[in-house]
Amino acid sequence: MRTKTLLIAAAALAATVISSQAQVYSGIVGYVTIVTTNGQQTLISNPLDLDGVDNITNVLSGVPKGTIVQVWNGAGFTGVSRALFGAGAWSANAATTFLLPGQGFFINTPQTTTNTFVGSIPNGYPGTNTIVLNANVLQLVASPVPLSGTITNAVDQGADALNLGSVLPKGTVIQIWNGSGYTGYSRALFGAGTWNGNPTIGIGQGFFIKSPTTTNWVQTLQ
Repeated sequence: MRTKTLLIAAAALAATVISSQAQVYSGIVGYVTIVTTNGQQTLISNPLDLDGVDNITNVLSGVPKGTIVQVWNGAGFTGVSRALFGAGAWSANAATTFLLPGQGFFINTPQTTTNTFVGSIPNGYPGTNTIVLNANVLQLVASPVPLSGTITNAVDQGADALNLGSVLPKGTVIQIWNGSGYTGYSRALFGAGTWNGNPTIGIGQGFFIKSPTTTNWVQTLQ
């Protein structure tokens, strides 16, 4: 769905289906639902700010016992899990592990689960959100605003849009989880810097990105 349609619906507080995998209601203050499949690793994100803290125990309070979360720490993954038996207590590091908007993470639920993320768009509407892509660092990111779009289509660039491809320098590499591994997309280092593909990034979808230079990924809602 076009971003402008999302924002109009948000202003009117209308319930709008964004895609077959995610739904956004009220856009400004509301919730997003993302379905995870039984026993499958899924790379998602928290697309809303719940409480200004956004630790795992609060953001994922509704996930079933036996859920495993893996959060990228810059060099590998930090695992956080909910016990399968008893009260389903979270591991000790859950309260100090955070799932901020703009940050991707892996989740594996032991049964097909509708995960509900509640909160507001960071910095509100209108507002601006920025993710710093550090030079030559592999980062696990996501849109900090519940928007979807393609990397290169013109309609998905600028204000009120995903605005990803227009800011990424030549030589950037993106890796998207396909359920069993990664599909890589890259922008040529020379010439016009043509991309070798144009995938759609969905609402609440995490992905890896590596930029050859420090770059600001800016999303502006007007």
